[in-house]
Amino acid sequence: MNVFLLVIATTVALFILNYFFYKTNNNIQYFEVLANSILIATTFYLIYITQRNSTNKSGFYYYTSIGFAFLYFALLILTLDHIYEYNKDVVKIAVKLLFVFGYSLLAIGVSKWVRYNEMRQGELAVQASTDELTGILNRRSFTSFIKLEFINAKKNFSPFSLAIIDIDYFKQVNDEYGHLVGDEILIDLANLMKSSFRSTDKVCRWGGEEFAILLPGTSLPNAVSAIDHFRQKIENHEYQSSSNTIKYTISAGVSESLTIDKNIDDLIKRADEALYKAKSSNRNCVRSARS
Repeated sequence: MNVFLLVIATTVALFILNYFFYKTNNNIQYFEVLANSILIATTFYLIYITQRNSTNKSGFYYYTSIGFAFLYFALLILTLDHIYEYNKDVVKIAVKLLFVFGYSLLAIGVSKWVRYNEMRQGELAVQASTDELTGILNRRSFTSFIKLEFINAKKNFSPFSLAIIDIDYFKQVNDEYGHLVGDEILIDLANLMKSSFRSTDKVCRWGGEEFAILLPGTSLPNAVSAIDHFRQKIENHEYQSSSNTIKYTISAGVSESLTIDKNIDDLIKRADEALYKAKSSNRNCVRSARS
């Protein structure tokens, strides 16, 4: 429904009816008419703006445009009451009803806008923190969790470990099966990571075919054991694409936060070095910063 055009048509009809059926008031209060006219013009503009955006999914603009229309007619009748000889009791009742409906619809519209805005902010926050392909954390948001865990570990003297995982010979998968299947493998591994680790652990796509896992409250030996258990799970796993059954393996490097670490870069560097050792050891294995 085009509220703006309906307002214009109704306004024209009102002026025609007043011209032919009502007498002009001999004592016109021009200041009141001028002040109300400014408010009417402002409300008319607000109707135009909200109507123009009424396709917005929140419903905010739809309800507010109708609400402003009711307020517009309340102000218009008040103004015309100064120009024409109306029944004062009828005007009083009509204006009150229009204001009640107008403000009620505005309240509904604003409440819808608040809910929609909260929902959108939540969606944007998720989009900003997750990897678009796999749906798990991206590197930036994952790094913020490492920083928080680093601070907590320093404060509470609690251990935590970091693992960086790489899909072995991933380029060969892309070359043999195509990049679309390669993407499916990345998604498959991400899903297995989400279902295989604790709810307190954080998994992310580190970049390309590399993934990372943050294991709070976990010492290096326990972290290596958990990651190697996951490696074996992947080794025995088969991914079924639309036309092929694909087996793949992973290599991983694990490091534990140390008291001598100045920042998370030291932790990440050791995990990277451990991953390099794993990839240099015929792959499909787990290495730690101490092994």
